Amino acid sequence: MTATPVSGVPPHSPQGPDPLAPGMLVATRYRLLGRFAGPDWVQWWHAHDTELRRDVSLSLVDSAHVRATDPLPDPVVRFCRNTTGTSFSHEGRIAQVYDIAAVGNRIAVVAEWTPGWRVADVARTVPRPLDAARTVRDLAAATADAHHFGARISLDHPNRVRISREGLAVLAFPATLADGSAADDVAGLGALLYALLLGTWPLSSSGATLAAGLPPAGRRGDGSVVPPHRVRPAIPRRLSDVAMNALARRPGMATAQAVVDALDRILADARARSASAFAATTKRARPAPANRAPRPNAPLPALSGALALVVALGAAGWAAGATFTSSDAPPAAVADSMLSQIAPVSDPLQIPLTPSSAAVYSPLRFPDNGVTASLAVDANPATSWATDRYPQQLSATKRGVGLIVSFPGPVDLRTVLIDSPTPGTTVEIRTVPVAWATIDRTQVIGAATLGDGVTQIVARTPAPTDRVLVWISGLSGGESGFQSRLSEIGFLGSGA
Repeated sequence: MTATPVSGVPPHSPQGPDPLAPGMLVATRYRLLGRFAGPDWVQWWHAHDTELRRDVSLSLVDSAHVRATDPLPDPVVRFCRNTTGTSFSHEGRIAQVYDIAAVGNRIAVVAEWTPGWRVADVARTVPRPLDAARTVRDLAAATADAHHFGARISLDHPNRVRISREGLAVLAFPATLADGSAADDVAGLGALLYALLLGTWPLSSSGATLAAGLPPAGRRGDGSVVPPHRVRPAIPRRLSDVAMNALARRPGMATAQAVVDALDRILADARARSASAFAATTKRARPAPANRAPRPNAPLPALSGALALVVALGAAGWAAGATFTSSDAPPAAVADSMLSQIAPVSDPLQIPLTPSSAAVYSPLRFPDNGVTASLAVDANPATSWATDRYPQQLSATKRGVGLIVSFPGPVDLRTVLIDSPTPGTTVEIRTVPVAWATIDRTQVIGAATLGDGVTQIVARTPAPTDRVLVWISGLSGGESGFQSRLSEIGFLGSGA
């Protein structure tokens, strides 16, 4: 391995006797920036590609370990094929592998860098159970996709995963050994969910994780892991069971798709509870006058009715800010019923469409305020997601920025309602074939210039879609620069 010192980089202490240290160049082009704790057979580095001038994740895998785990001929070739097989799809939740090369007695796996945080960093914030479920859900879907095509992701250590600025788990350091199995990946998903719920790591065969910031999980006398809800009673039993059943690879939770389905059901039930609570609050806040009975079919004023619908849609949609506990959750209710009381929809073919997630989409891969994307669909018009503030209008370099809103399944989108305090913003509604698609691969199905308040955009999908891009192609201007803000986004249409 060639390692050349580079001046001007702050020194960091390398782990163990290995001569590699931050500031060195590997393979003549990758400057090492910082190392993450991991098993002894691999080194995980944040590095900078000095030729292409981009940050990368760098996995340096011991070639001898690759051969030891694969007794068949050509184990290194098989390792390279298995590793690159993880990165052709998967909703952007598995880092794209750029290159694999032999570097001395190691194999270097170069992949895209995921800005964000370690699992331990997020776990220390004690995320709400619903947020933990949302964080893991998309990686579980990516894992199911990988398994469908025969790939494995080796989710065996917390530092292999990073939490993106959008708050989603990403397999940041792909490197697939021959002894990895789909069952191990399912257990890894359970371990990741467990770690986010409790801040401890439940797997015992993945090397030292204490250095990764996660102490080992508590165990019972028989050696089994203590269920999360037993440690934190506020964790719903159903979510605790998902983590435990995946860890144990129990029937009914033996596949990555089963994990996705279970998390989707939990998130959908939480949205229904949030919608019920919102409906009850709305009824209390707007009592009928005592001196007269309400007119049975009195229409709402156009603006207030549309605003109520947007808020209601947000309540029925993905309520990331809702507290999700077993003790304070209101009784379940149907979102459609609540919406009909607040703002009846004249077209019976249009029903509220419930998003499953929202994330910032930026062509330059630096998302504007990525961690607050959920505020555009949180059922609270007092909160909002905003673009960065720009000194000038969007240019050819950055043609726009927006939010990708995903749905649990394909939908036929008919209407989009946007509440915004920044009039003059130009918005396009686009279908997105895959989450990482370039803007040229998306298709416009509706457009409008936003007014001050609620703007209705008529959309017609040529075919059912499970994700749309709310694309801002022109910012709202002001004395201090150019910036747009979206308070609430609601969707109407029908399921496919």
